[in-house]
Amino acid sequence: MDKVSEQRLAQIHPVLAAKIRTMADALAAEGIVIRITQGLRTYAEQAALYAQGRTAPGPKVTNAPAGSSYHNYGLAIDFCVGIPGSNPWQPDWKVTDVKGIRPMWARAIKLGKAQGLVSGADFDSIKDYPHLQMTGNLPIGSPTPKAKALLVSDGLKAVWALAGMPVT
Repeated sequence: MDKVSEQRLAQIHPVLAAKIRTMADALAAEGIVIRITQGLRTYAEQAALYAQGRTAPGPKVTNAPAGSSYHNYGLAIDFCVGIPGSNPWQPDWKVTDVKGIRPMWARAIKLGKAQGLVSGADFDSIKDYPHLQMTGNLPIGSPTPKAKALLVSDGLKAVWALAGMPVT
């Protein structure tokens, strides 16, 4: 993984980071290079994304207000595949075409799911193709009120323990 991706992976749950690295290595062996574009996200960053398409310009990109995204808990990442052969690496944000999900994106999503991750491609309310998350025993859709309160009072590691994914 490149330096930018590693900086983002360093801020999320270590098991999730390891699964993403495994996925990225398998993709790289097939000539598909990814970059982690988002990892841990602050409440302010999440609020700004949620405002997009509502009270701020741009299309809606999330239905999760601040505190309702697993990015806020270090349990989700967003990624992008690269344009094959680009040097330096260039993102290929075109996920779908008239035939559906493009092959490189489909392969990345499949390998993420093979790691036991939940893909935003499977969300009902909004298709979030670049999103992968690992929630342990927390619900897939949104963190519980208890998790939200625990994040504020005790931090990430306390939420990870609640999710059954402590860090030793």
